Amino acid sequence: MSETATKYSAPALDKGLDILELLAESIRPLTMGQIADRLIRSKGEIFRMLVALERRRYIQRDEATEGFLIGNRLFEMAMKTAPTRNLVATAMPHISLVAHSLDQSCHLTVLSDTQIVVIARVEAPGELGFAVRLGYRRRVDQSTSGRVLAAFASPADRQRLINRLAEAHPDFDRAGFEARIEQIAQLGHGQSPSRTVRGVTDLSAPIIGETGWAVGALTVPFILRDDQHTGLEDAIPVVVREAAAISADLAVGMPGHATNAGD
Repeated sequence: MSETATKYSAPALDKGLDILELLAESIRPLTMGQIADRLIRSKGEIFRMLVALERRRYIQRDEATEGFLIGNRLFEMAMKTAPTRNLVATAMPHISLVAHSLDQSCHLTVLSDTQIVVIARVEAPGELGFAVRLGYRRRVDQSTSGRVLAAFASPADRQRLINRLAEAHPDFDRAGFEARIEQIAQLGHGQSPSRTVRGVTDLSAPIIGETGWAVGALTVPFILRDDQHTGLEDAIPVVVREAAAISADLAVGMPGHATNAGD
């Protein structure tokens, strides 16, 4: 460590950030002992930090295991940033249109390190449907929307993401992931059976920002019901069209649908 870095170091802050980053990457709650072991620190070193983070809602305790999870505070802070507010405001009319056109739930996801996070959603208007909660996270390579976001990221960002996945997750299938996102890039959208819920097919299309690369993904967890008149092949163009419409609205800075002069 350089002399400058040593002079201006903040050990307590580093410790807190290490805990948050560890919990953000974990798919299961972690106990104080597990956190201490993974960070190579003593329980005494992290006890007060856990108490402070829990008090301020950055982390929360899982009732079943007494382990710790990432809380809602970071999500709430992220939602207050101008780019996120603009993306959500612009996308919401289109998310609602997709949900009502297909009678399916629809949500918006963005990248968060090696995970996707759901930042907006509209539930299916009918009596039945499948929806994910706001703030839901999943590894990029294990979700359709994650693969879409990777497929339409800049080459540099995509490479950084792949390297980070390989570094953080020993079970990451690099070759398989690269092949799948290349296919998605050629098709213009992603489609695959849900890895968490049987009978659900995730449909996802990229939302392109001003840089020319994806800033989000519009996703429908599609359920084929006996009374459903719209099939998968009919739903895909709707998702792709509305994702493109959001991209166009972002480009002109106007939320909602563009209005034709003759309307």
